[in-house]
Amino acid sequence: MARLEFGPSVDQLRDLAEQAIDRHFDPVRQRMALYTRKVARAEQHLGGKPSAMLNREAQRRHIKADDIARQIIALAEADEAQEDQRTALKLKVRKALTAEKIRKLLAENGITLGR
Repeated sequence: MARLEFGPSVDQLRDLAEQAIDRHFDPVRQRMALYTRKVARAEQHLGGKPSAMLNREAQRRHIKADDIARQIIALAEADEAQEDQRTALKLKVRKALTAEKIRKLLAENGITLGR
């Protein structure tokens, strides 16, 4: 028995889903430029070239610059994993043939279409 569904077409729903996925992962993307710079400084610092940026932050936070450098590297690795998840999920949504499948993918990842 065919199912009658009201609402956006599958293509429209796919577009809405991709926008929702981007919003869900947006905090990572908004900080990407700063993280890129901090990661470069952290790698240099851990490689033996002191970083004024990290030293200032360490002084403000009353911790060692080495600790900050390691924290930055760990955050960057976590963000890389999130970006991989975002990309993989968008590819699954693009391949989904039904609105039901798209909604299921979003729900499985804790994403809603609402703004």
